[in-house]
Amino acid sequence: MNIWKLKLKTRLPALVMLAATIAFWSLYDRYEAAGPMLLESPSLADGTNLHGAVSESMGLFILRVPKAGKRARLDFPLVGGADYQTLRISARIKVTGVVVGKDSWQCARVLLAQYDANNKWISGPHGLVGERGSKDWEGHWDEFEIQPNAARVVVILQQSGTEGSAEFEQIAVQPVRIRSSFIWWRVLFVGAWLASAIYYFPRCRLHRRRLKWLILLNALAIIFGAMMPSVWIEDGSAWTKKTWMEWTKPVPEKMEAKAGEKPAVKQIEDTQQMDRFNELVGGIHGSGHFVLFASLCFLVYCSAALERQHPAYFVKVGSDVLLFAFVTESLQFLTSDRTAGITDLRIDLYGMGAALLLFLMVLPLIRRFSHS
Repeated sequence: MNIWKLKLKTRLPALVMLAATIAFWSLYDRYEAAGPMLLESPSLADGTNLHGAVSESMGLFILRVPKAGKRARLDFPLVGGADYQTLRISARIKVTGVVVGKDSWQCARVLLAQYDANNKWISGPHGLVGERGSKDWEGHWDEFEIQPNAARVVVILQQSGTEGSAEFEQIAVQPVRIRSSFIWWRVLFVGAWLASAIYYFPRCRLHRRRLKWLILLNALAIIFGAMMPSVWIEDGSAWTKKTWMEWTKPVPEKMEAKAGEKPAVKQIEDTQQMDRFNELVGGIHGSGHFVLFASLCFLVYCSAALERQHPAYFVKVGSDVLLFAFVTESLQFLTSDRTAGITDLRIDLYGMGAALLLFLMVLPLIRRFSHS
């Protein structure tokens, strides 16, 4: 019992730092207002590009889609929205019986779309929320970078599922900018986590592990991925986005057939193409989490087996990898444009579970190798 108390005491500083990081950055707003509200509790008269069954009462918008019926949509142009660098959009949404269409993004959504001077849709992050099924009222908010070539910014309410209704309220858009205090708070927490890493490195005895270099490289790859700014990810995927859009572009004959098509229809098709790309990127992101934590857990278990550790040791290292997952996810609070998410942690756990199953399958071979 004293051994387990000692182990808990050793990990207590990391647990305290983790709790402090999550608590502070969950309450601290890194943004401050940079201009007047561009949209706040609008009415139906403020909307444009209305499609399908859309109604409004006292600031509550209801978008209905009968079974196999016409999809519903309502746009709110933001006057002066392109004059700012960052916009925060917030809204509450309630869905009832929303059935997803052929693609997963065909559901009840709130979007922030950007268009250039030629009324061409600008690719990039644009989805605030997408809901399906039935769910009670829930609030959402997020910040979006406005592209330099944006001439028009629009908030879009959609019910693009095959049936069901979606209700929207408290829709608001506020120009924001990063607080000057954010830099100093980030430096403080980064310094504290670096001090923790220095403190724990000799205590994890990595230099004695049989697979120390592989474990270290795996851990560094996870930390690098967690701290990587979104702008790096966007720049790295720019070529892929361009290739995707070119590949999904209609052939010239079809373009001629659609010469009389309304701009709104073309914009919707562009948005749908980007939604498919974002869904693909999201899948790759989740796969990266799964693979990196599965490989880390597998390497740590294999190293412990090669070192002929006691079975109780495997429980300890498993809990340490889980703690590492929480720590690396919380480190995303310290980036300028990323936040921690429970979805990534869930994928990490799936990866660790898969690694445990694989390890148990190869354990007899490892034991035979270590005894030879």
